[in-house]
Amino acid sequence: MNMTADEIYQTRKEFFNEHAEKWRDMWYKDHATGHYDKHLKDFERLFSLLPMKPGDHVLDVGCGTGILVPPILECITSTGIIYELDFAEKMIETNRSLHKVDNIRFIVADVENAPLDGASCNVVICFSCFPHFHDKEKAMKTLSRILKPHGIFVVSHFDSSEGINKHHESCHAVMHDHLPNEAAMRALLQKVGLDVDVFIDEPGFYCILARK
Repeated sequence: MNMTADEIYQTRKEFFNEHAEKWRDMWYKDHATGHYDKHLKDFERLFSLLPMKPGDHVLDVGCGTGILVPPILECITSTGIIYELDFAEKMIETNRSLHKVDNIRFIVADVENAPLDGASCNVVICFSCFPHFHDKEKAMKTLSRILKPHGIFVVSHFDSSEGINKHHESCHAVMHDHLPNEAAMRALLQKVGLDVDVFIDEPGFYCILARK
């Protein structure tokens, strides 16, 4: 049976809320060691590409339980601010319980309607979330508006676009959520005034870095 757009949205949201408390264990825990460093090398590679500095304001889109919070904080220090944004309230609840520092702002909202001021962030990171945006073009317009001039926009996954799309197809709740191909992504970025500096799509690692 074909699902309506609203049904797809609600199914997706319910899925993330249901899995929030165990999300870190599912995807980031090395069960041999008990530590949340399964993708340590991947995170090191990702953050080596990101020009973040002390004092930066960073929007962590589709933040989930906040797996990016520690490395972002290390870059921006206590003088910067992280905006943790997710549409699944249970993800934000779990995130908030794990990260108790004064320079995090927790926001429950759809990315398309992210309630941040224009030109308020130096960096916008979409880690493991871009396929789940309900309206990708509207989301991109919103995120571009939030970026400061010369700000950095990032999309990243720890798999290729082919691998991500195959994985999502195997899960009913997110089977409609796909990464557009490279040509479509470049066109979408250009449409909202972002110039691509880096485009990596290889087994185990996907990263777009664009500049406003």
